[in-house]
Amino acid sequence: MNTPDSLASKWLDRASSDHTIVFLLDALKQDNCPTGPLSSLVKNTTCGPDRAGGFAMNVTSIESATLDKSSQNYGGKKTSSAPKPTIVICQNNIYDYPDYLRTLSHELIHSIDQCRAKADWSNLKHHACSEIRASNLSGECGYGVELLRGNMKHRGGHIDCVMRRANLSLKANPNENGEGEEVIKEVFPQCYADLYPFMRHPGSN
Repeated sequence: MNTPDSLASKWLDRASSDHTIVFLLDALKQDNCPTGPLSSLVKNTTCGPDRAGGFAMNVTSIESATLDKSSQNYGGKKTSSAPKPTIVICQNNIYDYPDYLRTLSHELIHSIDQCRAKADWSNLKHHACSEIRASNLSGECGYGVELLRGNMKHRGGHIDCVMRRANLSLKANPNENGEGEEVIKEVFPQCYADLYPFMRHPGSN
């Protein structure tokens, strides 16, 4: 019988050869983030409800990454060494391999933003921008995924999904005092158009 941890372990092994994941790992290296094998960056673990994953920078070990109250990010004891992302996947809240890939892509994009732009997660504009990019580029707002959520809008549905999911994440930031939607609207045009490290949107044909 497949358990959540055994499935997640299989999915992690499989993801290490996925072309999008390999591409995002290469982008991390280009942004001077030490990476190593995917298995050294990712920890599959059990989380509370409504959490899919998160990441931290410079934790002493992958086991020390623990859930932070700020959005889906993880915190741990930080070191002064070169920045290295630690990604946590909530194996009990992942439904299948495509969902695993979307969650992993989402967190890798956050990691890229941390390395490339030195994102300050206490700054709502920084946080909102990275959430917009991660929701836009990870595939989590694809039409088929939205249909499974019961959202059947076609025209403009992708933008609505990105804004909705970014807002949900921003609400968990302790510095969000009801202004999250306005912050998202303010930064949305620039951040939605930022496809880095892709040359074109990964969902385009």
